[in-house]
Amino acid sequence: MRKMALACSAALVALGTVTVTPARAEVTLYGILDTYLGYTNAGGKGAQTAMQSGGLSASRVGIRGSEDLGGGLRATFDLENGILTNSGAATDSTLAFSRSAWVGLGTPYGEFRFGRQNSVLLLMHSKFDAFSGGTYGSFLHNASTFVFRYDNMITYWSPNIAGFTFSAGASLGGQTSPHDALNAYVGSIDYQRGPLYLGVSHAEQNGANGKINTKTTFAGGSYQFGSLTGYFGYYRGNNLGSNISTNVEGKYHSVYSLSTTYSVTPALRLAAGVGYAQDSSGQHNNAGEVSVGAFYSFSKRTLVYGTLERLVNRHGATYALIANGPITPNTPTRGEGVTGAQLGILHSF
Repeated sequence: MRKMALACSAALVALGTVTVTPARAEVTLYGILDTYLGYTNAGGKGAQTAMQSGGLSASRVGIRGSEDLGGGLRATFDLENGILTNSGAATDSTLAFSRSAWVGLGTPYGEFRFGRQNSVLLLMHSKFDAFSGGTYGSFLHNASTFVFRYDNMITYWSPNIAGFTFSAGASLGGQTSPHDALNAYVGSIDYQRGPLYLGVSHAEQNGANGKINTKTTFAGGSYQFGSLTGYFGYYRGNNLGSNISTNVEGKYHSVYSLSTTYSVTPALRLAAGVGYAQDSSGQHNNAGEVSVGAFYSFSKRTLVYGTLERLVNRHGATYALIANGPITPNTPTRGEGVTGAQLGILHSF
């Protein structure tokens, strides 16, 4: 018994030594759970009411971490998987981590990341919009077509320098002939000082022949006037269809967005926006949208939101209300419009 007591005492002393040692590595479990009821009435298709996942933000669960390596260096990583909170399914059953899977090295001069990563276009365009690039109300999101994330990505993220930050990255296609076939290149620069925010991001994707196949640009900003914040956003891309093979060099469409939010109270925020899509392909497949919304925060982690919107298509346009999660939209027939409404709840942890 005495030997056992001594062994237990030694174990407790060792455990106490471990617990008081300053932690140099941190791992965080995080996530967003966003579920909403959506109503859409699409011209030529009819009305649909459905529960969906990812209205304001796509639902996800992730693990991120960092380790202090000393000398100003740190190792970082992020593993993130998309989920559908209305069904419990993964957004992509073929991937263990469909949204992010990267490891990085941070330095005093910026951070380098390697692996599957979100496109900076996805991260930035939400800052140009009163609807945060989500919900049916974001025409900037509804009418733009771009790659959300890239595999085999190498990126650099700069530190803040007098309000400016920038990033640059390349996605390697891994081809031998030509060696740059299927490569993608992305970059961004933004500026934040006081109530003003400005940003621009750009991406180019090579085809199988190594020549540039698609070009995509977002630009915009915001300015806060007390309780009122104004946003403007611009998109230009030759992603004229969801099928990349339809993209034609020199045939672009552009999206213009103006929106605003008003903080009635610290918890309640009202939003309104208008947007217009202009087709330069010569087919005049233009569209426009008017949206209103309300967002109420019960806490820093939980909010409820609701939106109302009307999207109008012209000629052969078939833009739809798509929100932020992966759904099969209620797409109107060519040249028809769609009316929508949402009521959702979001919790983050």
